[in-house]
Amino acid sequence: MPDLPWSGRESMEPGVTYLAMASHLPLTRSSATVQFLRGVFAIRRQLAGTDGLVGYALRARPLARDYWTLSVWKDEPALRAFMQTAPHAELMRSLKPLIGPTKFVQWEISSVDGRPSWTTAIERLTSA
Repeated sequence: MPDLPWSGRESMEPGVTYLAMASHLPLTRSSATVQFLRGVFAIRRQLAGTDGLVGYALRARPLARDYWTLSVWKDEPALRAFMQTAPHAELMRSLKPLIGPTKFVQWEISSVDGRPSWTTAIERLTSA
């Protein structure tokens, strides 16, 4: 599976502060990859109808069992609502025994900053 490029849902408005979030999800078993990728397709459908989402991307390295997410949200309540709703919540629960040490970072951005890059996201995850 190649990376999923940035999928924007809304434009960032001048003068508004947004929440950027990046995650690293390392799978501990190759056998978990199929379950994870099926979940990605379900979550993409969920994201298509999620309020408060500005945009998202996924970096996938299936052979290394490494996955990263990058997203921008209007605010933390919108992000939390997404995380606590199916299918995302169910997938994370089912994958918990198959995921190694995860990392999550959040930071504020504005339209002046533009969409965060993978370089920025990986740097923030590495220093977290």
